[in-house]
Amino acid sequence: MSVVDNITEACDALGQVDLSGISLESADPRLLNVSTMDLDQHVSMQPSAIAYYGSLVKEASRRVAAHKRAYERWGKKKYAIAKAALTGTKHNIPDIEARFIVDNEVEIEQWEGQQEKLQFEYDSLSVWYEAWRQKSFSIREFVGITDDERWNSSSSRTDGSGQDGEKRPSAGNIERVRDIMRRKREAKTAS
Repeated sequence: MSVVDNITEACDALGQVDLSGISLESADPRLLNVSTMDLDQHVSMQPSAIAYYGSLVKEASRRVAAHKRAYERWGKKKYAIAKAALTGTKHNIPDIEARFIVDNEVEIEQWEGQQEKLQFEYDSLSVWYEAWRQKSFSIREFVGITDDERWNSSSSRTDGSGQDGEKRPSAGNIERVRDIMRRKREAKTAS
């Protein structure tokens, strides 16, 4: 087995990775909310989720592209047949295109329906994958807030810098991030 085969198999298996009993392949929205469940689990599953959903997005993209190429090949063959059917008559490109559509209307609708379905799958996976990428930002912010709370509770320094001189977020910034996270939770609950 090649390295690529091993990676493909590993990415497929990552769907079984779970957070508090919820697997990645279930696509449960609770997996995206870093303020629920255990933060350490969120952090540890993030790379697996990015790899798993990223591989699904790439696979869906390849299916969309392959279907488009197949449709184009099919259309060129049918166009040639429509053109040949008009040989010996006075015709122009719109006449050939009209003949192509009349002769193949049902199949064209089937091809377009399949393309729409594949595009919908790709778009859905892309949106979900992007949400996981954004979760990385949420985790970073959540951890930053937690660290700042720990630092503020264990230090009497008031200059806004950490023990190593690193600039820490202000209380106003922390409250703004918390407010954003609260609104996101409320929006998810309302929908």
